[in-house]
Amino acid sequence: MSGECGVDQAVLSPLVGRWEGTLRHRAAPDQPFEEFPGRSENRWVLGGRFVEMTLKGGLSGDGPSALFYIGHERDERRYVLVSLEPGNRQVTIRQGEWWPDPGCLILISHAQPGGGQANSMRVVCDCRTAGELKLELREQPASGEEYLRFRAEYRTAEVARVPPVPRPLRRRVIA
Repeated sequence: MSGECGVDQAVLSPLVGRWEGTLRHRAAPDQPFEEFPGRSENRWVLGGRFVEMTLKGGLSGDGPSALFYIGHERDERRYVLVSLEPGNRQVTIRQGEWWPDPGCLILISHAQPGGGQANSMRVVCDCRTAGELKLELREQPASGEEYLRFRAEYRTAEVARVPPVPRPLRRRVIA
């Protein structure tokens, strides 16, 4: 990796890890929020140029889900969001730019005329507190006001270390 990528990697590094917490989601501004447990597994991919964020809601992953790719290519900061709506299983792909704010990462996509992205979107990844990750997604439909669509409050997920169970000794007699 070139030295030019170091600053961007430092900005993206706080996102990497396993996270668990509470998710709130709604599909439209006139609907109430649904709240449920959720998790996010975030890892470096594509030679350390992108962070892949896999978000899953619900105990069995039956709630909202999304897949973010946030990355950098030297002078360009880009992200791609691929999401799967839980009700109608519609896949949405958005892309835009990102930039750091002290302790946060902000992702912005703009509605594109002519049938491109239908909504403008703003995502804030707040990493100001060690061991915590807060995500907030706001959308602005072409015909309306910006509204909060999704919020996640995560804490670092600790992998439970299970000590090995001693196995009983086996004796074999070879005659």
